[in-house]
Amino acid sequence: MSEVLTPVVELEAAIEQTNAISVPNPVRVALVADLGPIASRLAGYQRTAEDIAVTTEDAEKVASTVCAEIAADIAAVKGHEVLSKITDGLHKLHRRFTGLRDAFVAPLEASRKQIKGKVIVWQQAEQEKAQKEQARLQAIADEKARKERERLEKEAAKLKTPEKKEERLQAAAEVVAPTIVVQAPKSGVRMQKRWAVKSVDLKAFLEATIKDGTLLGYITIDTNKMVRSKAANTLLDIPGVVFEQKTV
Repeated sequence: MSEVLTPVVELEAAIEQTNAISVPNPVRVALVADLGPIASRLAGYQRTAEDIAVTTEDAEKVASTVCAEIAADIAAVKGHEVLSKITDGLHKLHRRFTGLRDAFVAPLEASRKQIKGKVIVWQQAEQEKAQKEQARLQAIADEKARKERERLEKEAAKLKTPEKKEERLQAAAEVVAPTIVVQAPKSGVRMQKRWAVKSVDLKAFLEATIKDGTLLGYITIDTNKMVRSKAANTLLDIPGVVFEQKTV
């Protein structure tokens, strides 16, 4: 019983924590006082970023000065103690609620998956039984049709009149076994068939890409891993890969 109540207790605690969140008016005033000036400079920074052309040494000095001012404002916002505490608290609250959601959803999905798995096993067994029964009944029908054709053909062989013999042979040719269909019982659980990759022979696949370039579309190159390797070893050379250093 305690396992069932735990998410409920956590839910109540999370709600209490949410209700406790408030920003006192003095703190609100202080935040506006600290961040207001930075907010008023945003539009100017954006205009400078769009309009400035760094083509001379003087222009570069102006650009460097603005960059330094922006960097200082970024540091002020990121390092603001009160804002950091508020965002940290909200982040923790967000994680608490997502954890709470998972506390409900995870066991629900696990139980449903377990039950659905058993239904799928039953469904597959019923389908196999239906297929075997269908094959058995089809074999009986086929054999019955074969015997009937054989009977008519034997009768035709005994007849002397060509017309009657042809008539009996035509009747034999028209004897066809009915198609037997045995339906397996359908489950009330929604199911769907999906393709999945069971295994990959990487060597065979890569060799095939040499002959069929369209297969290259299934290959994903991890360029981030390549960059990290190049940073760790500047002498690294990978065939087909061109590295470049960028200044940021």
